Amino acid sequence: MKLDYKADYIKVYADWHSSGVPGKTFYEKALYEVNKGYAEIIAPDAIKLTKKLPPLKERVLKRDKNVCQYCGEYGNTIDHIIPQSEYKIFTTEEMTVCACRRCNQLKSNKPMHVFIKELMKEQMIKFINEKL
Repeated sequence: MKLDYKADYIKVYADWHSSGVPGKTFYEKALYEVNKGYAEIIAPDAIKLTKKLPPLKERVLKRDKNVCQYCGEYGNTIDHIIPQSEYKIFTTEEMTVCACRRCNQLKSNKPMHVFIKELMKEQMIKFINEKL
């Protein structure tokens, strides 16, 4: 069985919904959850969640062991690799990394290559100052 890609939304059922009322999600998110093994298709316009996942932030921080993926320091925030202003879809674990508050604020909504260039420049200046 396949999901109906023309559906306005996909119904989402889960045993842990407190109200018992199905939630709604977009086709792309439903497809992602099915492909990752978090849900199963029960009808062309409905999925049932098979795993209760911790929030995205919790999963990303655990995956990256609270290490900022930009500077290597302790990180307790997550950063969207591609700024959310660039796309209008849901966020997955693959689209985010752990970041320290400083790097997250410095990157802001800059493209990755611009931020990395700025970070490398800053590190070079710091390195030169330490050696002089």
